[in-house]
Amino acid sequence: MQSPWGSVSLVVALLLVGCGPSTKPPDAGTEVDAGVTDDAGVTDDAGVTDDADDAGVTDDAGVTDDAGMPDSGVAEALPCERTQGVCAGAKRALVDGAYEPVCTARSYGADYEASETRCDGLDNDCDGVADPATWSDVAPMKWAPADNTVDSLRVAGGFLMVFVDSPEGIQVLRFDEALALRGSSLIPLPPDFALITSAQLVRTSRGVALSFTAMNSDGVTRGRFVPLDEQGTPIGSPEGLVLFEEPSAFVFTRVAPSLDGERIAVVWTRTFESYEVRGMTVDASGQALTPPHALFQSSGFLLSSPSVVGLETGGFLMTTNENTGDFFGGRVWLKRFDRELSPDDGVKLLPLAHGALPMLLWQPPTEEGGVGEPVMLYREPDGHLPRVHLVQSLFGPSMSETLTPTSWSQTGVLGATMTSRGLQMAWISLSAAYTPGLSAFYPWNGRLWGRSPSGVVTEWTPGPARMPMERQGDWVRLQELPG
Repeated sequence: MQSPWGSVSLVVALLLVGCGPSTKPPDAGTEVDAGVTDDAGVTDDAGVTDDADDAGVTDDAGVTDDAGMPDSGVAEALPCERTQGVCAGAKRALVDGAYEPVCTARSYGADYEASETRCDGLDNDCDGVADPATWSDVAPMKWAPADNTVDSLRVAGGFLMVFVDSPEGIQVLRFDEALALRGSSLIPLPPDFALITSAQLVRTSRGVALSFTAMNSDGVTRGRFVPLDEQGTPIGSPEGLVLFEEPSAFVFTRVAPSLDGERIAVVWTRTFESYEVRGMTVDASGQALTPPHALFQSSGFLLSSPSVVGLETGGFLMTTNENTGDFFGGRVWLKRFDRELSPDDGVKLLPLAHGALPMLLWQPPTEEGGVGEPVMLYREPDGHLPRVHLVQSLFGPSMSETLTPTSWSQTGVLGATMTSRGLQMAWISLSAAYTPGLSAFYPWNGRLWGRSPSGVVTEWTPGPARMPMERQGDWVRLQELPG
């Protein structure tokens, strides 16, 4: 199938961030960042074994107080082989009366690692790159799928990814922990299918499931639920179970499991005409537990972008955007529901910038044995001072923290996940690069940035040139992998 932009090549590109040997992008024609040079003075480390005793050893371990001074009787220490990162300025440590012939952590200090594992924003292995990233172009796409029709989920040994890039069906890819593609399959769509508006993977107590909404040729959109195995293959009919029907062409759906995975909350809006958010619950196999009913209702403003997360009570927390019609402002509604999706308390309204796109995440406990809490992440719209904010204590005195630097158009497309170390974010800064003869949606271009759980912001763009982007098909998904 020809791309609507002529010769434009569309691929799924994956990035493995940090904690390993530095590599450059696979495209041999891509320039290496001019600011990063090979350290010509680095000798081969072959034959140097890790010394467990080196852990935590300080720079001057084994060195006498006046070692290397003119009156000490000991020759001055020579510089170490590695000169970049945490190794900058390091000199050979004196160990048992002799300087190290090849510098180790005794010379380089406690932050040094032969291979990076810490993801701490430092160049621990002293190769000129902090927390290096590995890029892979792994799968061609027939067209650029929209953000609502792409998702990923951790499975044993790697992760699954789903996206919609043709009328043929929903693509399912399986990757291992090194980002190698290990398998693919196609989930066929109903015969009278006309449009997919959302697709999402979810982990239940019975395994993996796919939730998607498809509009048929009769103009009715149906929400469906398809149980999958760990390889991404449908269990039973690939069409799955029909959860709900809406007489609308554009329905945006989100699903979230309860913390025990026994029930799933399904929420949706009619994207361009919705004055309410509707929802229902199903069990882990997709059987309805509560029927569809209204969760939020507005008397005069459109509601959009629902978000949902499970609570420790067995119920759910939900948000939705209220679009007031003012470009410079809007509100987000927050509401807690019990396990049957009956309201637990009143609605809390927070004023947010237009296009804030709030996202709910479950924050891990701050201490062992403690209980975490849901937090809300939201962006300010693109512009002179775009920012991403984290809001905690959602139903108490809310506390907001700004997470990203204020630079032009840094938060065009945002992805985030809560890892075992804390919040990991990535975003693309977009700008237009219109070319006569091509669609107005392409080419855009952008740069990829990441913020580590420790707060370090790093650019992950593969090379100095901006990445070509399709404005309606840009998205970022994050999955934590072992290590």
